[in-house]
Amino acid sequence: MKKSIFVIAALFAATFADAQITLLHVWEGQASVTVNPYASLYGYDFEAPYLYDMQATNGIVRLYNKDDFSLYKAVQTPHTERGFECYLVSRNILTTDNKVCFALVDQGTGTSNSIFIYNEDGQLVTTLTGQTPFLIMLNDTYYLLTYSYYYNGGETKYETRVYSVPGNGESGQDISTPVAPRNSRKVLKKDQVLVENADKTYTLQGQEVK
Repeated sequence: MKKSIFVIAALFAATFADAQITLLHVWEGQASVTVNPYASLYGYDFEAPYLYDMQATNGIVRLYNKDDFSLYKAVQTPHTERGFECYLVSRNILTTDNKVCFALVDQGTGTSNSIFIYNEDGQLVTTLTGQTPFLIMLNDTYYLLTYSYYYNGGETKYETRVYSVPGNGESGQDISTPVAPRNSRKVLKKDQVLVENADKTYTLQGQEVK
């Protein structure tokens, strides 16, 4: 009975929770998903919605239109120290509100373990642990990975964190609250919450299960 109550609670939480970047797992070492681990280190070749200045000089991230290279927006952030770099410029992946988001990482000292996610309005979305963030796609789903390191007994230790992200890159899509078919219900199969109707089964990302 208690197990059933927890399952029902999990279903409600999956339905009504705000979409957010969520830590899923931590590995010791530097995990890679590509046959060339250095390609994984520097990230996949996903195209950003705008050209952008990788060096966030004076805490400003500049986004440029692709068609005429004009300035779309200059986003002011509080990180005015030298050494901050811009990563992960994307739309509807780190959030689902159709706003461009990006990560700022302090590469000046090489010792900071904080990654700051902002949107194009200069609002802080979240702060993550790590030094090198990159997006990957596994089974048609985006994930965010970060690397970090620390010292233990004079030895350098590395960690890899994998985060879920709320968006799938499409406007109006939200993996926490996808549009479900009529007469659908949520089921738990193999520790995964699915949306099921008489004809088809979907993941919470709105993807059809084959």
